[in-house]
Amino acid sequence: MAKTAAKTKKKGGAPNLDRILAAASLLFTRKGYNGTSTRDIAAEAGVSLGNIYNYFGTKEEIFVLLLEKYEKEYFSPDQPLIKALTTTAFPDNIEGLGFASREMVEKFSAYILLIYVDVVEFEAKHVNKMFARMRQGYAAALKAGPGGAKARIASDIDPVGALMMVTWNYFNYFIMEKLFKVKGHYGLPDEQAVKLFARVFKRGILA
Repeated sequence: MAKTAAKTKKKGGAPNLDRILAAASLLFTRKGYNGTSTRDIAAEAGVSLGNIYNYFGTKEEIFVLLLEKYEKEYFSPDQPLIKALTTTAFPDNIEGLGFASREMVEKFSAYILLIYVDVVEFEAKHVNKMFARMRQGYAAALKAGPGGAKARIASDIDPVGALMMVTWNYFNYFIMEKLFKVKGHYGLPDEQAVKLFARVFKRGILA
């Protein structure tokens, strides 16, 4: 992801900057990038337009810094999914990955929506590198996690690909439930849906 302007980095942590970013996140996720003006952000943040330009040269710099800020927090070691990936053994932890995915979708709903904004309005130019690095990150997490259980994965299954597939199926399920507001779209409560995913991934669908 491209880095923001140097003047933004120098003034990081200032109260007005935090208000600007919070306002921008709210507006970008509600009205889209092109539907939000810098003046709108200033009004929502309760700062002058000139104050925004003390931190950012362009509106896109605000958008990029938001993505960078969320990405850094998202991949912090204390986040539920990162904890589950690095402290429990795959595939024994499949249900745990499901519940961790639910927590991540709830906690980072604004970040996920901003990713959609980037895909629609920027053709994913800011987030594509993060997704391109994803397999590398999952491979590192699998390596860092406890061993033993991986030996039970079938020899013709790529463990990293399987881990990605499991996690992203859970994410897609909870994005539909939490962000698209389609409650119970599998006809099951969350706990049963998580267990069904785990049962299918571990044993398949055949009797």
